[in-house]
Order: sequence, then structure tokens, then C-alpha cells
Amino acid sequence: MRYGENPLRVIEGVKEKIEELKLGLPSGVRIVPFYDRTGLINRTINTLKDALTQEIIITIFVIIVFLLHFFGSMIISIVLPIGVLISFILMRLFGIDANIMSLGGIAIAIGVMVDSGSVLVENLYRKIAEHQRRRSLTKEERLEVTMEGAKEVGRPVFFALLTTIIGFIPVFVLTGQAGKLFRPLAFTKTFAMIGAALIAVSLLPTLSYYLIRGRLKLPDENIVSRFLRNIYRPTIRWALNHKRIIFGIFALVLLVGVILSTFLKQEFMPPLNEGDLLFMPVLLPGASLSQVMDVMRKQDIIIKNEFPDEVEWVVGKLGRAETPTDPAPVTMIETVIHLKPQSEWRKGMTRETLVREIQEKTKIPGVSPIMTQPIRNRIDMLATGIQTPVGIKVFGPDLKKIEEIAMKLEKIVRAVKGASSVYAERIGNRPYFEIEINRNQIARYGINLGMVQEIISMAIGGMNLTQTVEGRERYPIRVRYMREFRDSPEAIGQIYIPTPSGEQIPLSLLVHFKKTLGPAMIQSENTMPYFRVFINVNQDIIGLVDFVGIAQKTVNDKINSGELDIPAGYYINWSGQFASEIEARQRLSIVLPICLGIILLLLYIAFKDFSSVLIVATGLPFSLAGGIIPLFLFGFKFSTAVWVGFIALFGIATDNAVVLLTCIQNLFREKKPENIDDVKETVTKGGLLRVRPVMMTTLTTILALVPIMFFTSAGSEVIKPMASPIIGGLITATLTNLVLVPILYAWLKERQLPKEK
Repeated sequence: MRYGENPLRVIEGVKEKIEELKLGLPSGVRIVPFYDRTGLINRTINTLKDALTQEIIITIFVIIVFLLHFFGSMIISIVLPIGVLISFILMRLFGIDANIMSLGGIAIAIGVMVDSGSVLVENLYRKIAEHQRRRSLTKEERLEVTMEGAKEVGRPVFFALLTTIIGFIPVFVLTGQAGKLFRPLAFTKTFAMIGAALIAVSLLPTLSYYLIRGRLKLPDENIVSRFLRNIYRPTIRWALNHKRIIFGIFALVLLVGVILSTFLKQEFMPPLNEGDLLFMPVLLPGASLSQVMDVMRKQDIIIKNEFPDEVEWVVGKLGRAETPTDPAPVTMIETVIHLKPQSEWRKGMTRETLVREIQEKTKIPGVSPIMTQPIRNRIDMLATGIQTPVGIKVFGPDLKKIEEIAMKLEKIVRAVKGASSVYAERIGNRPYFEIEINRNQIARYGINLGMVQEIISMAIGGMNLTQTVEGRERYPIRVRYMREFRDSPEAIGQIYIPTPSGEQIPLSLLVHFKKTLGPAMIQSENTMPYFRVFINVNQDIIGLVDFVGIAQKTVNDKINSGELDIPAGYYINWSGQFASEIEARQRLSIVLPICLGIILLLLYIAFKDFSSVLIVATGLPFSLAGGIIPLFLFGFKFSTAVWVGFIALFGIATDNAVVLLTCIQNLFREKKPENIDDVKETVTKGGLLRVRPVMMTTLTTILALVPIMFFTSAGSEVIKPMASPIIGGLITATLTNLVLVPILYAWLKERQLPKEK
């Protein structure tokens, strides 16, 4: 497939061509595909389609429950279909295909898209309801109230949207595999947020002016709002009177997050369940073609017969295509195992158990089993030249020494916790049959050296003499001895060489036959030969990045102690998936602090008060701690996908704090507090005014992502780790915004009272 092409379109095009070719095939000949990605692509897209549909339905339901006004709820909900359509239009313009990552970006944005609309419309609804209670509004008065309500929350909503969009910039700067994977997600999430922002600013105030009519309920008359206020009022009052206890509770949350983070394993990406397996046994270099074929045939039969409930069919492939992207020696087998739907498997059978049992059943002396997945293998091979998650490349000038070092590394790494199927390439002991011409002997018989070489080449290897023409086709005519005259040293020794005098001399009198060992193939990188050590890691025991760290330390300790000797001119290089994770972390470690700094700068522009910025920013560390807790509970590992989830979280963690603190500051401007009780009362009043929109925006985001956590279909294993920190982080961030932020601001105002007196 060409670089940048859509796999689904390419597969469909290939299938169309196969249908065309069927008409011209000879009788009894069929083209039967044995590997097809169409099912995997459709399954992952359907997973995201189902997630998007459920998220939209849940979000609309939450809005209706909170607002209890049909047209008001529909005004907010209209952001979703129009925003998603805007995303699809921009995807088309930017050439971004619909896949698990691009649709995943929209999926994690659904709940956030309505945040600005929820705050805006809720404020307009409350303003209009309060004015209507006093008297009916004229058109001019309704327009003035709508404009006033929009201006009141317009500035904080605008800055909240800016922080959300800017917070996702680090994903755009990822490179390598991480960049190719997550950049479509970053684009689509940004498209969705831009669409939501445009709708919130331009369309929602206009719709609110025309549609928010009838008998509108004040917050105290709305059953949901009354329920929230009845819980929040005593909570915030108690918290304002017991600040030290609240500070201690939140400090404990941070401590729990820090402690749990030390227990989390690390990897590059959660492995996508492709549905099929790729079994790659590797034989020793001395194995002949017939031996390798026999091993492949036996293992295929074992896999099919021993696992009839799980395996639909097995196809083994030997050899390689004429392409530099597939440097597989003849001793490396590639067997595609097509699995049945998991519902048909034996009770209690899991994918991990199946892999383990296949490796046990197919165990043959001298054969190293490597189990991977077709797409994962191709990505690893093309990116690093290593078809396992982790590998070591040993570089140096001498092949024998390289192989010796590689075999020592195999023994060392095999002892590391979590290592499985560790195999060092043994391509240096392939037997070769050499024919060494005795120059003295050929001189004795007056035979030319070139003639001997030419006869050996033609008799054993063959020579093209001419070609035959069959219509429009051309075929070479190749001449060489029949197999029985060249399949052993004795037979080759009976090849006759003519002398100038007409005699026929057996080749065995003119040459020396000897067997030698040499490399099966020579691989090089940057002009330096290297051998590979393949390492599979049991990621149920240890994370990939953690394993590499321990393994590197173990190898370095052996080098320092002298147990492993690396001479001058030789060196080792660790390679594999983990390198992409390290690269992504290095990028994020630079860009993420810069973006957080920009977010703080925007907050400073919004508040023009450094102390207020610090109070609002408290949501960031507490959201990080909250995001770690569900990762630990669900058993997810730290990966680039998880960090993308945290980046999305950081962009929205402070949004509600901006809206809440702006409201509280406005109340303090309207009435200057004279004592501590006035401060507490003003803070409580501001919290009660904003508790409904804060909870509405939070629950729309959290509940929209909850269905994803229960998905088990293809693609869910990649989206779940991204959604998990957003859910956990938003819970702690909301508690911070509703409780800790008002307390800190009240504490700040209380300290200012003596100065003002």
C-alpha cells in the first residue's frame, strides 16, 4: 500500500480487481484471501460510532434533567450535532480519514462541547426568569437582558474555551509513531471545540432570545437545582468554618495520587486487539528448506486441531517478498492465525491464555516461538527492524564476536522479571559447501581457471542460454545438471572438465571440497553489521518501559562487573516500541510546561490578579491526582494514550473555576465586605449561583465518557486509557472548584480585611 493511502479503500479496490480476474482464471483455480483488515477497520469504527451516539444521547438527557425546560435544553443540545458536522467538514478539508483516533478525538470532546453553551444558556435562563417574576418583558427588555446575561459570562467562557484548545497543543508536536497516532485525534478534538465555540458565541444567544419563554422556574423552584443547593449550602458553610480540615483532606488526595502513581506500570500504547495473531517461529540457521517447511506444516496442523473452538484457520508463509521491507530469512516462518469470534471460545478462555497454550503446544527443540499481531509486527519491523516489543541490536566489525555478545545478552535478559521468548539471532553458523580450485592441478592438465569456474557455475547453478517466445510472453531457457547429479559432494565430484587434449577429468581431482560455517545473512545499519536479540515482555507482570529500565540496569551492571565484555569498537543499542514512548515523553516534557504556562498567562489576563490565578490553578494538581486513581483501579498502564487523556483534562480542569471565581468577584465588587461573616456569605452566594452550571458541565463530560469504560469491542482498549484520567480528574477538579477554590478565595479576602480597615 502506498504511503498515506486509506487502507479500507485500497482493500476494496483489490477485492474489485480480484473479482475482475476471476473470469479469466483456469478451471479449478481460485483466489482465496487469508488476511483481510476490513473486519478490524469496520469493528473499530463501529465501536466509536456507538460511543458517539450514546454520548450524545446521555449528554442531552443530562441537560434536560438539569434545566427542566424543553427549548432551553434543545438550545444547548444543538451544539452537538452542528459541532460534530463542523468537525466532519474540517476533517474532509484537511484530508483526515475516519478512524479510531480521529473519531476518538470527537468522542472525548462530546461532553466538553456543551460546557460553554450550558453556562451561557443557564445564565440567560436564570436572568430572564428573575426579570419575568417581577413583570412581563417587552422585546427591548428581553433583548437587553439577553445581552447582559451573555456579557456577564461571555468573558470567562471565552477564556475557558481558549485554555481548552491551547491545552491540547502538546499533542500536535508529537513526532514518530506517537505523532502519526495522536495528531488526527488532536485535530478532530480541536475542530469540535472550535465548532462548539462558534455556535456558543453566535447562535445560542439568538436562540435563547427567541425560545426561552413561558413560565420559567427560578433555581430554587427547579427540583434538581434545589437538590444541589440543599447539599452544597451546608457543605460550603461547614467547609468555610473548617478550612484546615478541608486543606488536610485535599492534601491527602494529592498524597494518594502520588503514592498510587508509583504502582502504575508503563508502556508506549495499549495493545490494540487486531482479532488475528501472527505466530513467528524462528529456526537455527542450519535448518534446510525442507526442514523448515516440515516444522511449519506440523505447527499449523497442531494449532488448527488443538484449538478448534478458537481458531478458524491457519496459514503459514515461508520465504519473503522481493522487497527490502521484508528481510526475513528462510528460517523465519510467518503464520497468520485467524480467530473465531470470542463468543464461540471455550468457557474461561482468554486471548492471553490462548497465546500461552499455542506456544506450549507448538514447542519444538531448536525453534523459538514469537507471538505478535500482523499490523503490530509490520509497524515494529518497518520502524525499528525488531518484530518484538523490545529488542537489542549488537553492533561491531566482527560477526562472530557480535553473535557471542548477543548470546550472552540473551542469557542475561532472560533472567529479568517479565521477560519471555528471549531469542538472540544465530545467523552466523549456517553451513556452507565451498569448492576450492587447486591451481597446481588445473595447470598440470593445462585447464584454464575460467573454464573450471564456468562449468561449475553452469552445472550446479545453471545458466540462461536463450529464451523462448510464447505469444506475447518470453521465458528463459536455463540449462544445468539434473538434481541427482548435483545434490551431494560425491555427485558434484563426478562433473567432468575437458582438457585441451580432449580428456575428461573429474572435478574431484581438480578441487578441494570443504564444509564451513558462515552467516546466513549480514545485516547492517549505518554501514555497521549487527545482530538482534528479540525480547517479548509479559506486560501483565511488568510494563514495557519499566522492563526496559530494569533490563538496561541489569546489562550495565554485568558490563561494569566484567561478566559481559564489550570490546572497543562494539556497542549495543536498545530498540522497539519503548523508544517511541521515550521520544514522546521527551517532547511532552518540553511542550507541556510551556502550554501550562500559556494557560496561566491567559488566566492572568482574565483576572489581572496573580493570587486569583494561583487559586484557579489548584485544579491542575488535584485533577492529576484524581486521574491517577482510576488508572490504578482499572489496572491501566502509563502510556502516551494516558498522557493525551491528561492533556485533555488539563485544558478543562480550570474552566469551572474561572466561571465560579468570576461570579464571586463580581459579587464582591457589588458589595464590599465589612467582616468575615460578609466574606463567607458572599462566597456562599456565588457558589450557589454557579453550582448548577458547574455540575451540569461536569456531569455531561463524565457521564458521556462512562459508556466507553464498559465497551469491550475492537478499539476500546485504546480509548479507555484516554477516557479514564478525564473521568477521575474531573471528579477531583470539580470538588476542588466547588469547595477548595471558594475557601482559598475567602481566606484571601479575610486576610485583606484588616488592611482595608
